[in-house]
Amino acid sequence: MRQQPELSGEALDSDEMESRSLTIARLLSQIFNPVFVTIVAYILVGFHILHESGLAWAGGIIAVQTVPSLLYYLVRLRQGGFSDADVSVRHERNELYLFGIVSVLLTIGLLLTFGAPRPFLALTVGMLGIGVICGLINLTWKISMHGAAIGALATLALMYSNILGIVCWVCAAAVAWARVRTRNHTPGQVVAGLAVAALVIAIAFLTLA
Repeated sequence: MRQQPELSGEALDSDEMESRSLTIARLLSQIFNPVFVTIVAYILVGFHILHESGLAWAGGIIAVQTVPSLLYYLVRLRQGGFSDADVSVRHERNELYLFGIVSVLLTIGLLLTFGAPRPFLALTVGMLGIGVICGLINLTWKISMHGAAIGALATLALMYSNILGIVCWVCAAAVAWARVRTRNHTPGQVVAGLAVAALVIAIAFLTLA
């Protein structure tokens, strides 16, 4: 009976490191899920305009815009509408972009109707721009929404605090590595998501906030 070759200690260590890095990458992807990152972005704005009932506005926006999108994703995942929890198949993401864009448009309408503080309007219009641009790109190329979400938060944070902004951009680099390590995206797709979000959020705040 032929014996299986024994793996060297070096090979075993290498396999263990590979497995550990993949576990870390998956954990980072879960922690920095676009929905959670978006919630943090609205809370961050709320904290910086406490005198205008900022946290109450943030809670209302999250309830109208983010929670329905999360519930839609969970229902469709349970129905088998997506191949996996990461929605790895590009064309399966189209319905998420469409639902998200509709919920953001509804939110913008409510913000204008009830006279929301300008930073919230700027952030939400920025989210609309990111959704539309990334949604169109996704028709032919799987741009990273993880990258776009953390890029938006990091750009926003940098406007309020240099230290917080730097921390968020370090997190963005970690998320970029994680999405490539899990093979959900190429480096170019992650960088594109970061760049689109940073540009759109900067323009939205410079013109609307």
